[in-house]
Amino acid sequence: MIPSRSLSRALSRAVVTAALTGAMLAPAAAVTSFAAPASTARTVTAAAPAAGTVRIATVAASWPALRQGARGVDVSTAQDLLAAAGRPVSTDGVFGPATTRAVKDFQKSRRLTADGVVGARTWTALAVTLRPGGEGRAVRALQRQLVQEGHRLAVDGVFGAGTGSALRAAQRAHGVSADGVAGPRTWAALLAAPGTPAPGRPSGDVSALRKRIVATARGQVGVAEPSGCRTYLRDCARTAWCAAFVSWTWRKAGVPSAAVPKTLVARAVGLWGQRNGLFHRTHPKPGDIVVWGTPAARTGGHVGIVVAVHADGRIDTVDGNYGNKVALRKNIDPRTARTRSHLISGYVSPRGA
Repeated sequence: MIPSRSLSRALSRAVVTAALTGAMLAPAAAVTSFAAPASTARTVTAAAPAAGTVRIATVAASWPALRQGARGVDVSTAQDLLAAAGRPVSTDGVFGPATTRAVKDFQKSRRLTADGVVGARTWTALAVTLRPGGEGRAVRALQRQLVQEGHRLAVDGVFGAGTGSALRAAQRAHGVSADGVAGPRTWAALLAAPGTPAPGRPSGDVSALRKRIVATARGQVGVAEPSGCRTYLRDCARTAWCAAFVSWTWRKAGVPSAAVPKTLVARAVGLWGQRNGLFHRTHPKPGDIVVWGTPAARTGGHVGIVVAVHADGRIDTVDGNYGNKVALRKNIDPRTARTRSHLISGYVSPRGA
């Protein structure tokens, strides 16, 4: 008879061997990426004993593929992580020649293909695990991703209580264990290529869509429509364009045209939401449309895009036609704040949210 302890060790070795073999034999999956024509799916294989049996679970995590010419928050994140890994590069959100050189240098140091493209393998090598108390450029990278998801947070490179709270909220939203530690699964969820599922989430996950809505709205702050209009509405000489702006933002972020309100009346956006089962009076989320004024097919009221929800319930919004331009409004109290004499009546969520 084999001693129970020896049997346990033998079983453990068999499990590890099976897991490694499964990982090596698993075929690579191709997924569409927002940043490039295609990115590679990363496969993580884990073994978990349960009631005397062994289960091998495989989770595919999608990462954006960044290359020279790319721009945006994900590029800034990569630049911060490169700097944290000892390849100093400016964090300007522009993937230029200097960033390409830094990527190739880092890839060579990790014996990766030095193609200058930040794909799944390079992200995996860059994404260091971060815990409360950490400091530096890698923490800045994490904070940038959390801010882009709508959390109000200082990008100061210090992993304090605020960062921990925002991280746990993001982990819950993505279906990742809310342990407040940014490990590989959390990085993969935050950086998941728009339109592809985050690890552990069903294909219908809308967190990436909300992320794009917020980024799209924030990217328009300061834009003014000239008389006659050209950007959000063809003719706004006699028409307020706040409703046109929220519809434009949703469409630009990838919401199907059939699931976007087409009215130019602010309060009618709320009515459209009610008729489509998308209107709710409380619990706003980033990416929602906020409606000032009771839903009705009448003029008056106002609408904007929720871009942040604070712990105390206050919200930040990006509104079109506010002071005749797109404006960022901060720390709005949904219970008392009035816009054009109207209180907030509720919010309209993207379909499926």
